[in-house]
Amino acid sequence: MTSELLTDPPAPAGEDLMGPMAQVRLQALADAVPVALMEFRLQDGRLRLLAANAAARRMPGLGAVRTPGVDASEVFDLLADTPLMNQLLGVVRVGAPLECRQVVREPGRLLLAWDLTARRVADDSIMVTVRDAGEAEALRAALAASERSLEEVRRELREQTEVFNTTESLARTGHWRRIEDPGETVLLWSPGLCEIAGFEQQEWVDSERAVSGILPEDRHVFSQLRESGKGLDVEYRWRRPDGAVRWMRSRVQRALPRDGVQVVMGVVQDVTDEHRAAEQLREQLLFIQRIASRIPGFIYEFRLHCDGAASVQYISDAVREFMGVEPQEVTADHGVLMLRVLAEDRPQLRRSAIVSVRRLVPWQCEYRVRMPDGTVRWHMTNAVPHREPDGSVVSHGFTMDITERKRAEQEIERLAFYDALTGLPNRRLLLDRLQRAIVTSLRTRALGALLFIDLDNFKDLNDTLGHDMGDQLLSQVAARLVGSVREADTVARFGGDEFVVMLQGLAPELPNAATQAETVAEKLLASLNQPFDLDGQQYYSTPSIGVTLFGDERLAVDELLKRADLAMYQAKAAGRNTLRFFDPDMQAAVNARSHLEAELRQGLARAELLVYYQPVVDRHARLIGAEALVRWRHPRRGMIGPGEFIPLAEQTGLIFPLGQYVLQHACAQLQRWGRHPDTAALSISVNVSARQFRQPGFVAQVLQTLKNHGADPRKLKLELTESLLLGDIEDTIARMGQLKNEGVGFALDDFGTGYSSLSYLKRLPLDQVKIDQSFVREVLANPNDAAIVRTILTLAKSLDLQVVAEGVETTGQLSFLRRHGCEAFQGYLFGRAGPVEDIDAFFYPTC
Repeated sequence: MTSELLTDPPAPAGEDLMGPMAQVRLQALADAVPVALMEFRLQDGRLRLLAANAAARRMPGLGAVRTPGVDASEVFDLLADTPLMNQLLGVVRVGAPLECRQVVREPGRLLLAWDLTARRVADDSIMVTVRDAGEAEALRAALAASERSLEEVRRELREQTEVFNTTESLARTGHWRRIEDPGETVLLWSPGLCEIAGFEQQEWVDSERAVSGILPEDRHVFSQLRESGKGLDVEYRWRRPDGAVRWMRSRVQRALPRDGVQVVMGVVQDVTDEHRAAEQLREQLLFIQRIASRIPGFIYEFRLHCDGAASVQYISDAVREFMGVEPQEVTADHGVLMLRVLAEDRPQLRRSAIVSVRRLVPWQCEYRVRMPDGTVRWHMTNAVPHREPDGSVVSHGFTMDITERKRAEQEIERLAFYDALTGLPNRRLLLDRLQRAIVTSLRTRALGALLFIDLDNFKDLNDTLGHDMGDQLLSQVAARLVGSVREADTVARFGGDEFVVMLQGLAPELPNAATQAETVAEKLLASLNQPFDLDGQQYYSTPSIGVTLFGDERLAVDELLKRADLAMYQAKAAGRNTLRFFDPDMQAAVNARSHLEAELRQGLARAELLVYYQPVVDRHARLIGAEALVRWRHPRRGMIGPGEFIPLAEQTGLIFPLGQYVLQHACAQLQRWGRHPDTAALSISVNVSARQFRQPGFVAQVLQTLKNHGADPRKLKLELTESLLLGDIEDTIARMGQLKNEGVGFALDDFGTGYSSLSYLKRLPLDQVKIDQSFVREVLANPNDAAIVRTILTLAKSLDLQVVAEGVETTGQLSFLRRHGCEAFQGYLFGRAGPVEDIDAFFYPTC
């Protein structure tokens, strides 16, 4: 017995609603049971009372049982301090039934004695029955009290019978019993059944008369039910003696024979009013369907239930035409509608629908759907939500096809914002995008660039070959410009033979952003320098490009365009077919960078790059390895640190030969150390950039280098940066695994300064993490840095990773690191990076 039995009568087949009469009738049935019945539901970790029958409300010792929603501890107030509450919670969570006796006494008298059972009836609900065992104990104590208790039970039974009979009458419900034994069959009708059948009240009814009112065309239904004896609902029509025809709903239950006696019981309910209401509902639904079939779209009713479940109660047949699905498919599973919506439109559709339902505000949304034939259509849905008395939210909506309207809007937008010849954004759209790009750059601190492009000698082409040829050239130039930049960048035709390229999301530092803009400009120059095909004839055209950056200061759109235009004229003055930056200092920096790049290429060819080694020691200051670091001994500028040329090598691709150069030196040194017992255990760490690591053939290149030099792979450790985790993590893990299988070790460099995800970190086949020197530097002065270092050490220990602390310069830093479990160190305290002879001096001081 659940709260449905205590509060809601069973629904007829095919109907969703039950009449209030049925609820009263079933409540009366539950109230007629002399055993205390209570249903509790687990809410927020507490058992809350959902319903209780009359016996529970009358039972002594049950507190607050008349108050739905009250906590179980208040219902069983006399047992609140006993294990009972935890036992009941266990029934809900585990599902094991509970049967126990609860006894509470106080000096001189018995407070209560209950036989209590509890069973789970739903995922979060239990049914508790309580039988008073105090009567038996009292009988044992005093025989005289038994007569009074018996009389009380008889009186209560009479009251329950009267209540039951009254409830049947009010609920237009009745019941019957047929008692069968080998010698006699007796059919008993309740007063309520006699009343709804139109008979005078009688307890004994003849079997023939019991079915005399069933309409002949419905008798087969009742006969099948009676023969099967299953507890199923059937409905049939009954003609009363006064001629009125009523709809009846009946359920039959056959009990197991006992001592040769079999009892069959049935419950009958007059559901004529329900049938009338259902008929009216069908008529209204038919009316709605007729209207819906004549409107250009489909209507629907969507319900969000209190438990979070959702369903489509109704949807018109037009959904078949508009979405390519059958109405019955939608009512069975409304998710089929979402499958038709384009994947990129689903998040916005869901978000707007959720806002509408939560805030109870009208909903309107435009989205695209893919039809079964592959075509894409635009739809617009409008809906108005409202909350029902039961707490659910119902939305009535209408969906229509707006594809033609969208096409018209797109055509209007194309005419207003796009160039008719090239299809590129026109001046108007460019100015709007540029204005928004400036605001975005100021907010995100990511710089942008504006490239003003003018075709050299375009007027000569128009004058000599005609405007048709000029139009062909402009169209081809537009296509090449679009193909040379990212999708996120904007290429616009500014007018005549002038084009503008707007770059966004560049580096926040001016030098780096200038480098990026220069790279794109050179790519555009190279593309436009290729011959054009104009009606089968090759034609060469060159551009002059002016570049200006934006985002570092607030400038007006007109000012930016003016700067780019001025830079373009500087490019023309410099001989055309070139590029110029607006800022002279920036141009000088770009020139310096280009010069440095050329010198670095020469330096690699001339072996000006040196490999230095910085010692790595253990907690006893014993040398255990070294990190290979590259230095550039410039013939004029002297020694150049890696911070000046490594980023340049990354940007230009020189990092590949440079990285291979360092790897070869490290492997050769490992081979030399491996020949001597004193140095054979030393390892060398080599830094590998993300770009270098992802190059095709990197794994094979490392293994071949080790093989060529006869170096032990177990002594080589590749140091990776956390930026590597921003790429294809699965490819990274696979590459690391291939090298790991050959013995090569891995360290995560500058740990804590990047974007490491713990979920990725535990998957990477790492051997070591290196604490960045920025944390070690302030470890004694900054509590935050100290906490970070301790956390890294603890995390590394839990992941079974070695830790090397970088940048150790003082004995105080060393003591702190040792105290918190760090085992390896690197820094000026133990030695600067220098030639390999400095490392050898650790072992051969006399050499």
